[in-house]
Amino acid sequence: MNMITFAEPVTMNMRKSAGVSALEFEAGRDYVVPLPQFNRMMAEPGVAARAYKVSRIENRIPNFNVVARKQGTQRLLLYNGSGGYGDQIMTWPFARLLVGYGFEVHILTDPGNQTCWFNFPWVKTIQKLPIQYEHFKMYDYWVMFEAVVNADEHQHQCHPLDVMCMKVGIDPAAIDQRMMVVRPNFTFLEMQSTAIFQGKKIAMYQLASANPIRCLPPNDSAFLLFKLAEAFPEWHWLALYDEFIPDTYKNAVACKACEGKGRLEVVDQAALDMPMTGTIQGTVDPNVQVALAICDRAEKAKHNEICTKCNGSGTLRSNIQLYNAPVLRELWALTSRAQVVVAPDSMMVHTAGCMDVPCVGLWGLVNPENRVKYYKNHVPIYHKESCVFSPCFAYSGTFPKYCPPRPNRNVCECLGAIAAPEVVEAVKKAIPATPQPPA
Repeated sequence: MNMITFAEPVTMNMRKSAGVSALEFEAGRDYVVPLPQFNRMMAEPGVAARAYKVSRIENRIPNFNVVARKQGTQRLLLYNGSGGYGDQIMTWPFARLLVGYGFEVHILTDPGNQTCWFNFPWVKTIQKLPIQYEHFKMYDYWVMFEAVVNADEHQHQCHPLDVMCMKVGIDPAAIDQRMMVVRPNFTFLEMQSTAIFQGKKIAMYQLASANPIRCLPPNDSAFLLFKLAEAFPEWHWLALYDEFIPDTYKNAVACKACEGKGRLEVVDQAALDMPMTGTIQGTVDPNVQVALAICDRAEKAKHNEICTKCNGSGTLRSNIQLYNAPVLRELWALTSRAQVVVAPDSMMVHTAGCMDVPCVGLWGLVNPENRVKYYKNHVPIYHKESCVFSPCFAYSGTFPKYCPPRPNRNVCECLGAIAAPEVVEAVKKAIPATPQPPA
């Protein structure tokens, strides 16, 4: 964590899939800023030029242990800046455990992550970074995780929730495993937003994760979705994406016949073959008039028809739909209705896991035991044998420097070894068996 003071006022925007957040800094005030946010700010020349003082604040924060408590108010500020929404979901049980130890838990989040913490009655307040240092000092305890496991590339890591517990003196092995998963609380309108697919059995497929190294290439991802939709035609498959997913993923899912439009422009040949009738009047060149009349007739002979290849869906199969949820929490509410979720190591794995929705995880770099061991209904596909360095825990946006050399590499070896038939079988394994009527 950094503390920064600006000599002049500063305003800037930061984007996440949950939306845009405006950062505002008053001149002369001390602000607490996490390192990733600080680095992005300092990359802006106009912002860096206004920085007056910069310090680390770790030496100002006393160590925290759940058994070392003061008398009186127990206000605790909790922050996990390790990664994205999945890391926030894994922090929910930790926050609730701290409440169980008698602390009044207040949440500090990166811009865009605050919606992850809505509607929990045991969360007192939600604060968003940057936060004024004077406000930061108002709490009695601070639990600041700028990184939990995401900055560690070595093997033999623990589950992030276990790491958080051990850092504050809680033995994770002594905790009932049912306490290590928390389900989100949805409002009435959030649940009503799922009515758009009323009457349909939906299944979800996450096209790609935010980290390109943790997901299949576009064509491979689209092919896998096609085979799933083919194997389970009774389900309406939602191909999930957001604005941060490259367009190549959406294009790979589009129907090739109609180019994703769902309709084809066709020409009524019979209308074209009909002879032209009527007289040509006016002073315009008759040849020009004839040419215009032919063009007009050709235009009128055109009409749109539903693409027979995709039956109007605009995708590879009629039971596939590209879906970009307008609101993060509405996507989560919709997930609670899903028959199954198929996703790489990313948010949807944790969204499904915390609500006990059947999930098939496509794992490459990371051992799934290090991320999903508390989810009861998760079926991982992990080909550790495909790479001598697996698991490698590399969270960078490029292939790890210790990947076995191979020309034109575009996918992690372990992910590349995943075959469509085994994903289909994993889905069958993940979904509960339908009870058979008595004979």
